[in-house]
Amino acid sequence: MAFVPTTGRLTGVLRSGCRVWLAPAADSKRKTPYTLTLAELEDGGLCCTDAALANRLFDEALHQGKLSAFPYTDIENEVPFGRSRLDFRLSDSAETCWAEVKSVTYAKEGVGMFPDAPTSRGRKHLRELAKLVARGDRASAVFIALREDAVRFAPFEAVDPAFAAALREVRAEGVEVHAYRCKVSLKEIEIADDISVSC
Repeated sequence: MAFVPTTGRLTGVLRSGCRVWLAPAADSKRKTPYTLTLAELEDGGLCCTDAALANRLFDEALHQGKLSAFPYTDIENEVPFGRSRLDFRLSDSAETCWAEVKSVTYAKEGVGMFPDAPTSRGRKHLRELAKLVARGDRASAVFIALREDAVRFAPFEAVDPAFAAALREVRAEGVEVHAYRCKVSLKEIEIADDISVSC
């Protein structure tokens, strides 16, 4: 028995007979003694299955100054706004930028897509970002593909057309959309580079 640390379906990642990697649970009393961390993709390569890792990778890249779109000195995590808790509030002496990070595990023909399961919570976060833009802050939806074969990002229209529509709406209202892909190996995972966005 293994805990799968994502609310998504991992469509296109997990399949019968695929090779996976498990990590022992830190808490020996946990009901599931292992956590699913990686899966080998059908066409080769690996996909990280831990959705929370997207936030940690973004945070690490921010602190290392690797993301030119986010050159901020002050980095705060899990900051309340409205009825939500947004992933990041970034700031310097000139401006404040809010960022909501989503992990992307699905990809087809080089296009990473989110979500792979309907997400009303995701739509709510997009609306909060739009409110922040309306009051004069900078705000961004950030999509991180936890696999190497995603060279472009698009919302997963077939799975959640409401989210796709909301993303287009808030982008038109000034919310930025950024996407990155990761380098994934058995030794490490890190954000490799930014990828283009199609909404």
